[in-house]
Amino acid sequence: MGGIVSKSGLLNLDFWQHEEILGLAERSADIGVWNIDLATGMARGRPQFFQLMGLPPSAEPVPMEMIRALRHPDDRQRVVDGFREAIEGGKDSYEIEYRIVRPDGQTRWIFGRGRVVRNERGEPVQYSGVDIDITSRKAAEEALAVSEQRYRLLVDHANDIVAMLNLDLVFTSINPAAQRVLGYSPEEIVGQPLARFVPAEQIVTHADMLRRKLQGATSTQYEMQLLGKDGRKFTLEVNSKLILATDGSPLAIHAVARDINDRKQAEERQVVLLKELQHRTKNMLAVVQSIASNTLRRSDDLERAHEALIGRLHALARAQELVAAGKTVGAPIRELIDTQLSPFGARVDMSGDPIVAGPTFTQSFALIVHELATNATKHGSLSVPAGSVSLKWQVEDHDDPLFAFEWVEKGGPKINQQPRREGFGTQLICIVGRPTVSFCEDGFSYLLSVPLAEVIR
Repeated sequence: MGGIVSKSGLLNLDFWQHEEILGLAERSADIGVWNIDLATGMARGRPQFFQLMGLPPSAEPVPMEMIRALRHPDDRQRVVDGFREAIEGGKDSYEIEYRIVRPDGQTRWIFGRGRVVRNERGEPVQYSGVDIDITSRKAAEEALAVSEQRYRLLVDHANDIVAMLNLDLVFTSINPAAQRVLGYSPEEIVGQPLARFVPAEQIVTHADMLRRKLQGATSTQYEMQLLGKDGRKFTLEVNSKLILATDGSPLAIHAVARDINDRKQAEERQVVLLKELQHRTKNMLAVVQSIASNTLRRSDDLERAHEALIGRLHALARAQELVAAGKTVGAPIRELIDTQLSPFGARVDMSGDPIVAGPTFTQSFALIVHELATNATKHGSLSVPAGSVSLKWQVEDHDDPLFAFEWVEKGGPKINQQPRREGFGTQLICIVGRPTVSFCEDGFSYLLSVPLAEVIR
């Protein structure tokens, strides 16, 4: 490949006479053979060489400038500099890849390999060699480079951890997602055994998954835990498979692991919430059952019982809507009171501290306010046009803070004496704490004092 020349530096005509064999070799490998007389600057070439250059064959020498003119403008000087360096450095042999632009405008990649022939005085007299068309190879290399770059970009920017391990479960590569999830940089992981990052009790699982793949499983999917750099445990969903050699023998493990820590925590929260929902549902059914039973038992007739029961159930429903719609667990006291007293508008004067009641107190307090409003509408200050109700609530600062609530009616019918019969409504307004209830000529009043901790629990 270093040039087809005789010891005297001239072309070996005996070899050139093997036209058929040489032509076949040239055409099969897209090779063009050439020789340059450095004294005259004239070049000779085989027919395949001229075809490679996109020129008509010539049995006579042609000016080397005609060949140089075909070189791509961006590559011309690089080829000349490399040739000069080879001659001046005494190497005599020279290899280079460059582009040519054929007369028809087609660009081709050429791999040139040549050798300088010197005379007895060491002066360069000829330069002979071969040019090989490597356009297809360069296209394949470029396509491979683009494919590798695309794969690398996908892996490097993936949210999932992508890793390679050898059959001893030692990391050989891992993408940057590991640092986002676990806190370790890829450099801190590569070369380390998987056992360093996995809880000891789970090593058996990984060994078993590898055994399954070695026994023929296409891939294995399972959940695993990894220890982050800060010591926390992260749950990952892993899909791994074997990388095989051309003979089918296993070489390595390719694994993709997705961080499902948030999902697992959400599942755990859902279990807790489901249990809480079941608990609250049972409690609510018990409350509804108690309200229905006592309302029916304490009522004089079915119509009044129906009216009272529906009102109390609506009060419970509105309280539950507030709890469910709120951003916090519970309901604001003001909104809870508004849902019960909004129909009375300006006849109700309210003021109080911003307090969010917990679900249990919300349920009980809704029934209390409903019963107070119902009683005021039927028998108290809201049963006459001039009557009104004043509501106040606040947090009283004690060693153990108290929630104090006050309901005072004014302008209602005169009350001569306290009712002799205690109905279920009277029991309902006393289901929380030990309220103070007063019946006097000025009107009905209700004072409730409860530990704040019970209100917001």
